[in-house]
Amino acid sequence: MLVAVLLVLLVPTWTGQVDDLAQTRTRIAFENALVTFALARTLNGVISVAQGTELAFQPAGVGVVVTAGEILDPLNDLIEQFSWLTLLATTSLGAQILLSQMFATPFANGVVTVAVAGAALAWLFAPPAGRLRRHALQIALALTIIRFAVAFAALTTSWVTATFLDEREAESVAYLSDTSTTIEATADAPTSPRGPLDSLSDLLDDAREAMALRERIDSLQARAEAATEHIINLIVVYMVETLLLPIAMLAAAWAALKYAIRRVGNEPL
Repeated sequence: MLVAVLLVLLVPTWTGQVDDLAQTRTRIAFENALVTFALARTLNGVISVAQGTELAFQPAGVGVVVTAGEILDPLNDLIEQFSWLTLLATTSLGAQILLSQMFATPFANGVVTVAVAGAALAWLFAPPAGRLRRHALQIALALTIIRFAVAFAALTTSWVTATFLDEREAESVAYLSDTSTTIEATADAPTSPRGPLDSLSDLLDDAREAMALRERIDSLQARAEAATEHIINLIVVYMVETLLLPIAMLAAAWAALKYAIRRVGNEPL
């Protein structure tokens, strides 16, 4: 029965449909991570430019001057660390694509085919109680599991990501993109000092300017705090997607491999 299953698995081994699907899903995740990395670097640059921007209210030449750097410094530090994490996530996904391609080469398929064919021949012609049948089946089983381990990990990770993580990732990326636009607009907004107060109209204008400045500072502060939350959210997403899930899936494949080999070695064929 097990030999028949291994023979059936030779079909997807050579057609490559499972591998193509796994590589496509992983490539989508790779491109998303690459976009996020580019966004992080852009946001880092925008914040660096905006840090010297003065949000000033200066009636009669004196008043309050607040630099954007005082508000954005903590966010910028986190962005710099986050950009390195997204680079690592992108590298991890690229490595998964490479491994999937390596395990799907004609050479790898040929090795699995020879092992399965040897197990089938041993099952047909070797003595039932002999070690040859058992060892041949163990080798074929091990190579088949190894052959599909990376694709299995990629497809399982892709399903979990699509079900639980994609929406969170898209929402956070969109917010950070809006944040970059908002901070860039803050850096471009002029804040010229006012001259001496000569009239009641000037006094009213200065009062409105003070309120507008307060709103800009509060808005920028709230935007920075919310952006921090979204960055942490993306860190969690990429940690799960590119580290925890692949390791868990490969560990499951390893456990299945050991269990199957032990089972074949202990039970009569």
